[in-house]
Amino acid sequence: MEGFSAYFVQKHGDISASDNREALVESFGYDSTHLAYPVQIHSNKVEVVEEPGIIQNIDGVISDKKDIVLSIQVADCIPLFLADGQTGNFGLVHSGWRGTASNISKRAIDNMKKAGCDVNTIRALIGPAINQCCFEVGPDVSDQFDSVFSINGVGDRQMLDLKSVLKHQLVKTGIKPENIKVENACTCCQDDLYHSYRRNGEKSGRMIAIAGWK
Repeated sequence: MEGFSAYFVQKHGDISASDNREALVESFGYDSTHLAYPVQIHSNKVEVVEEPGIIQNIDGVISDKKDIVLSIQVADCIPLFLADGQTGNFGLVHSGWRGTASNISKRAIDNMKKAGCDVNTIRALIGPAINQCCFEVGPDVSDQFDSVFSINGVGDRQMLDLKSVLKHQLVKTGIKPENIKVENACTCCQDDLYHSYRRNGEKSGRMIAIAGWK
């Protein structure tokens, strides 16, 4: 879409090491005083953003303001980019397993529909995140998802394909499958490129996602 840009800053970006979002935003040609981002809590809460600033206790941000720059941070959870070239609405969603289990993407799409978006013109990008090869979960997690999205792990544990769950949810909202792009990179596998909470625990860094219009 002309004018819309989405960025995902990986592990070894010089600026991203300190999570200096203002500097990152400036490095991509945006005005950092227009930055808006959430304090994430692994929820399914989505908020419409009208002005720059920090939004407390949510995991999805949607806006139709072309001067706003949105951002989230991830380290295995899915960064979901959304944009509608017809209305100018766009969004960023932090979709971890909790948010995905409670269908945060539907809430984001519902907000875009309320703002006048047609699902036929919404495009989605499922960014780098942990893949099924590394996402082993117990029954407390796997039981919250259809078994079609899991394969057997060790004992009662399952290997969950969270990206496929999210894509399925997006299609159920009405988004065309051909308008959904899935980045196949696994953040847990690729130590040289990505931070991973599953791999490194509390000491893990974070990647930064940025989206906006130019």
